[in-house]
Amino acid sequence: MIIKFVTIYVKNMEMSLQFYKKLGFTEVRRIDHMEGMLMVFLKDSEEGLIELIENKHNPVSDKPIKDSVVSIGLSVKDIHQTIKTLKDNDIELHKGPIEVPSGEIIAFIKDPNGVEIEFIQGFKA
Repeated sequence: MIIKFVTIYVKNMEMSLQFYKKLGFTEVRRIDHMEGMLMVFLKDSEEGLIELIENKHNPVSDKPIKDSVVSIGLSVKDIHQTIKTLKDNDIELHKGPIEVPSGEIIAFIKDPNGVEIEFIQGFKA
C-alpha cells in the first residue's frame, strides 16, 4: 500500500494555494467540473501530493480551529534555512525549533485552515 495524497478541506482556495506555493509546492492538477466544488492537487519536490478541496455547498467553518486532528510532516535538509525562508515569506512559526532526544530538529507552522505542518531535519523512519 502506498499513500498517494493527503486531503485538506479549505475555507478559501486562493489563500490556501498561495500559502502552499510559498512552501514550494506546485499545482499539478485542477478539477473544477463539479458545481460548487474545486479540487487542486499540489506536488512537493518528490512524489508527495496534497489535495485541497473547497466546497461551496458544504463550506469549512469560519471558526478558528484550536487543534487540528491532522499534522503533515515535511522532511527538510536544513531546518534553520527553512525557518528563514518561512519568515521571508511572512509565515510565522507556531513552535520550535526543538531538538528531540532522537536527534531530529523540528519546527511547526499552521496553514490558513489550522492544519499543523511539521518540518523535520534528520528524519529517520
